[in-house]
Amino acid sequence: MKKSKILILTITLSFPVILYLFLRSYGQNEFALPVFFENEEKLYCNDSSNANDLIQVFSLNLEDSFKLENVYKADYKVVHFPNVDDSEIQTLKNELNRILNTFDDLSINLLSFKSLTTENDQSVSFLSANRSNTYLYTQDYKDIFINCIYAFPTEAWKGKHPSEETIPIDNTLILLDQENKIRGYYDGYETKEVDRLILEIRVLLSNK
Repeated sequence: MKKSKILILTITLSFPVILYLFLRSYGQNEFALPVFFENEEKLYCNDSSNANDLIQVFSLNLEDSFKLENVYKADYKVVHFPNVDDSEIQTLKNELNRILNTFDDLSINLLSFKSLTTENDQSVSFLSANRSNTYLYTQDYKDIFINCIYAFPTEAWKGKHPSEETIPIDNTLILLDQENKIRGYYDGYETKEVDRLILEIRVLLSNK
């Protein structure tokens, strides 16, 4: 009788471990994030397949220009095109600082793109943080940036964007992974959306 109890206890204690190892080996990760546009064409990209090679962005002093691919210096990137004239812009800045502070020990950069046509002082960084980089671009490239390279979930998609969302351009945050693939779109003015962005960065880290 004693041996039977020991055997039952051993099986009972071993079952969760066996189940975990099975799911780890054969189960699907329900929390895996999608890779947007991995096998789909982006809007307006038919004639812009080499857009990343064609577009140059400028440093704040306008003396140096970089190929777009050269601004991707960190493992993870949060990209956005802020409207610096927005009276509520401080809300966005607070949320972006929260992201950087949450991952203080992680290689993650904020990439802010400002248009050269704005009347604001172009020498000022959008966010004063060590891992926040501000770049300038000419207005001629805006359509390629918005509709092709980063494929913002705008109304132009008429509800067919793979993220199933429509977010104003000025509000949109885009998460890029280590391979510069798009992993998510978020509304930077919504705390719950930024919480989701932080959570999904953690998911990417857990899958490394």
